[in-house]
Amino acid sequence: MRIEGELVEARFIKRLNRFVAVVEVDGMQELAHVPNTGRLKELLEEGAVVMVRKYDRTDRKTRFGLILARKNGIWVSIDSANAPNRIMHEALVQGRFDKFRGYSEIRREVTVLNSRFDFGLFSEDKEYYIEVKGVTLVEDRQGFFPDAPTQRGTRHLEELAKIRLGGKGAGVAFVVQREDADVVRPNDRTDKDFANALKVAAEAGVDLMAYVCKVDADQRRMDIIREIPVILENDRD
Repeated sequence: MRIEGELVEARFIKRLNRFVAVVEVDGMQELAHVPNTGRLKELLEEGAVVMVRKYDRTDRKTRFGLILARKNGIWVSIDSANAPNRIMHEALVQGRFDKFRGYSEIRREVTVLNSRFDFGLFSEDKEYYIEVKGVTLVEDRQGFFPDAPTQRGTRHLEELAKIRLGGKGAGVAFVVQREDADVVRPNDRTDKDFANALKVAAEAGVDLMAYVCKVDADQRRMDIIREIPVILENDRD
């Protein structure tokens, strides 16, 4: 997946709220949109090297969007609002997943029951629904989701379980927006309800998938490089 737009290296200063941060670009303090509602405390530390996307549109409240952060020698995509869905859609269209090659139609933003899911896959005799979750928090090569409580995410899992018990296919795809993870686990320290709902969904037959991405700021690329397991038990002390 190509990272669109003009990227500029900057220095992170502080986060004003969930959606707006202050960064330093060429010695000047600027406001940047943060396309991620998570906490990102381990990534957005004062002085951290980041990449911002420059916008020239006059209708925007901020001139920049905070896209990447540098951590432990690698780039991390913090754009959970757009990047995970974009890269998953590209992979589905390209037929990169053997599991989904039997479907003839891919639809985005599909409403089922009381939730809207990221993707619906359809063929003449079957349906499959996918919800995509972006993972940015990694500790000791373990990815954790979520890094902030998410009632919406819990509801998605509950609805996917109902869909699966109703005889249709359902899955959660965790897109790890960095390359240094070997597993993904539910973050029950932050959101026990989500962790419990994930276990219930798995017991109902919902597929749990996780894919690691490499972010290349020089080439302006973010690409899936491997699949990793989702482990429901959390072994952090």
